[in-house]
Amino acid sequence: MRIGFIGLGRMGHGMVERLLLHRKEVVVWNRTASKTKSIAGKGAIPAYNLNEFVGKLSSRKIIWLMLPAGRVTDGMIRQLLPLLKKGDIIVDGANDFYGNAEKHDKWCRKKGVHFFDCGVSGGVWGLQNGYTLMIGGPKSEFRHIEPFCKALSPKNGYGYFGPAGSGHYVKSVHNIIEYVYLEGLAEGVELLDDFNIDIKKAVSVWQPASVINSWLLDLTVKAVSRKDFGKIKPAIGSVTIDELIRTKNAVKGYAPAFDAAVKIRKDKSRKFALGKRTIAAVRKEFGGHEVEK
Repeated sequence: MRIGFIGLGRMGHGMVERLLLHRKEVVVWNRTASKTKSIAGKGAIPAYNLNEFVGKLSSRKIIWLMLPAGRVTDGMIRQLLPLLKKGDIIVDGANDFYGNAEKHDKWCRKKGVHFFDCGVSGGVWGLQNGYTLMIGGPKSEFRHIEPFCKALSPKNGYGYFGPAGSGHYVKSVHNIIEYVYLEGLAEGVELLDDFNIDIKKAVSVWQPASVINSWLLDLTVKAVSRKDFGKIKPAIGSVTIDELIRTKNAVKGYAPAFDAAVKIRKDKSRKFALGKRTIAAVRKEFGGHEVEK
């Protein structure tokens, strides 16, 4: 089975590699040719322009985008549509506002192209552990992309949730929960430090059987144990804040804990410095996000 992948960043590169491990044929294109050459060395089929890329796909073309949300993804879909025919498929794996998926679906429908929006979670660990996929789009066509979803995911790690927009919406809710949980862990670290408790020892004791044990807690243990943890600045980079706020506001959702978490992430003061340092360090652990020092 053959699929095309555009976008070979941290997530895209790992997803292609996982598909190759599951013996799927993957045609790849990336704006930076060196990334295309790198993954070609692991078995992907390289293309160095969009016409070549589309030409190397099967008769029913399936193209998965792992690009930044917004103008970059908009522009790529507009470039691809004239090259595709009725029945072809575009999957958008960006972190995006669900309303944009509805917009992209309308663009694709005009050409007879099927559009899926797919929220992707797994970060830099996805290659090893599998990626969680939350998918929206035409149910009748889902069978054509499901084998790739199954290869990318751990067991029971993907789901179809409804028409276009559903996948991005479920991923946004997932990210809202992530914000809130990370804020809770960060506040815990601050409170431990206020009482001169050994932070690493406390969070490690919580790991084996505590009701708050989780993968994020495991990564918090790793983060606070880093030799350079104290050098990390309390600056939290995040590209998803505006998208999540738009999602919450669009459905008039009541999420006070998320509102508080967003306020902390936007705050540039030295207040809550240890907590913000913890959030930044844990984001580095699960997503490979850059930290400032």
